[in-house]
Amino acid sequence: MPDRMEAAALALDAYQRHLFGDLANGHRTDHAEAQGLLHSLVADLIRYGEGNRLNVAELLDALIQARIDRGGALTNPRYSFRIHTEVQFRDHDSDPQRGFITELKSTGPGSGTDCTLRIPGISEPRHTTAAELQPATRMTPIPTRTVGTVFSAQAAEQTLISMLIHQRTSHDTAGPDERLHADLAELSTALAAWSGTTSEQVLHHLRAHGEQYAADDWPSAARCAAAAFPNDIAADLAREPPAPPTTAHPAPRRSGSRPHLT
Repeated sequence: MPDRMEAAALALDAYQRHLFGDLANGHRTDHAEAQGLLHSLVADLIRYGEGNRLNVAELLDALIQARIDRGGALTNPRYSFRIHTEVQFRDHDSDPQRGFITELKSTGPGSGTDCTLRIPGISEPRHTTAAELQPATRMTPIPTRTVGTVFSAQAAEQTLISMLIHQRTSHDTAGPDERLHADLAELSTALAAWSGTTSEQVLHHLRAHGEQYAADDWPSAARCAAAAFPNDIAADLAREPPAPPTTAHPAPRRSGSRPHLT
């Protein structure tokens, strides 16, 4: 059993023992007990989140939308994704690029949907149709030295921009931050591997975008990294391969809007 699945099973073990003691069979061997226990735990987690002012509604929306996207794209070639969805081409072997939808436009009743993609590392937007796309394989979460764990490609992109802005605007006289440089290298390499480009292209592309914003106009790298945590869970429940466990805890999302790349 993958580590994350075993961690979930251990959480159910502890929840079961704490509330119910020893059940007749236990969730590991009895489907009915597992179903009831899981429903009870999820309901309690929702109550816990709401009681501690955590954004549970956004997480639930992400879980539901991830299922809709994955199922819709598999059964309907004309399925229309949402803005900012991470996508790849259906023929990924011959066209390995991945990116984010920045614009959707219907060409008329009964016709398909035209999409504009932003691909990290490619300066010009790419134009295609929804029929050529499917939900992207998610980027493996990346633990960093300075901002915790980055859970998605979009979070990696935004985190890199925040780091580049900080690097450009920082007046620290202690010299370059070696940890930041290492994180920039590792995150840009991971994002390039995901998007089908190179780390040099990614940094050049994002540095150009970062120069459009003052430091106060973009959220901190730590908040960018934390913002995608629900998408990581959504991807798991959408039956994507589980990622390695991490001990890092994401920071709470800051309210308010932030600029998006186009």
